Amino acid sequence: MSRKWRESIQAYLLLSPIFAGLIVFSYYPPLRGLVTAFFEWNAAGDTWTYVGVDNFTKMAQDQVLIDSIPNMLILLFGGMIIGVTAPLIVAELIFFVKNERLKYYYRVMMLLPLVIPGVVGMLVWNFIYDPNIGLINSLLHAVGLDEWRRGWLSDSRTVIGSLLFMGFPWAAGIGPLIYLSGLMSIPTEVLDSARMDGANGLKRVFKIDLPLIVGQIKFFIVMGMIGGLQQFGQQLVLTNGGPGYSSMVPGYHMYLQAFTFNNFGYASAIGLVLFVAAFVLTLISMKFIKSN
Repeated sequence: MSRKWRESIQAYLLLSPIFAGLIVFSYYPPLRGLVTAFFEWNAAGDTWTYVGVDNFTKMAQDQVLIDSIPNMLILLFGGMIIGVTAPLIVAELIFFVKNERLKYYYRVMMLLPLVIPGVVGMLVWNFIYDPNIGLINSLLHAVGLDEWRRGWLSDSRTVIGSLLFMGFPWAAGIGPLIYLSGLMSIPTEVLDSARMDGANGLKRVFKIDLPLIVGQIKFFIVMGMIGGLQQFGQQLVLTNGGPGYSSMVPGYHMYLQAFTFNNFGYASAIGLVLFVAAFVLTLISMKFIKSN
């Protein structure tokens, strides 16, 4: 028993730095935010005033926040559809490749763009959308469609669609590899039987592949919903929520309230509502999307 106890102590000591980091940087901030949501806290003067649910009442009267919700929903569901379908199509195409060496090279090519920081990728797309020397407007000018040229990120009619289109063809990253791992785990006997029964091409995809990779599909749906509710990186780097408030989302409004206006209590209340929304949507998806 003493030897087992010593071995356990060593294991706990080795794990303690990891758990300490998780507690300090991952668990404590959201718990602190849960408390802060019921206070008016101005970080500049470090003044705390208990206001109860006033921060949540204020949200119902915040027109900028209310108007930002449709933008968030468009980006959330549009991004979720792209995040679920585009990697799946790429994975299916790679899975159909017969040459194992080519299949390996394609998998490597999916990972290579990950070495580029996300902010750099956004800045590249900012250059593509540039109204003067951007690639899109240059191509439109080259084919004689000058009337279609515009400032894609500075036009309220196109800014949301432009943010959704960023990252086209949405094939890079680990998404295709996660789907591909699910496809490669399908027993060969099942695939051979489907082939003998005439289930080839799209028929096999819908009848065999999709039902057997529901777990991966559920993962992308859940992560897409959580990411869509939280994201504001594009607004922070590219649009500042503009033009006007046409690309504003609740996450960026929360960021501005906290780090521009020092309204940390109100920002915490917005964050708490977003957390509850993400939690509820996750429970719903886990309940209604059944995996094998």
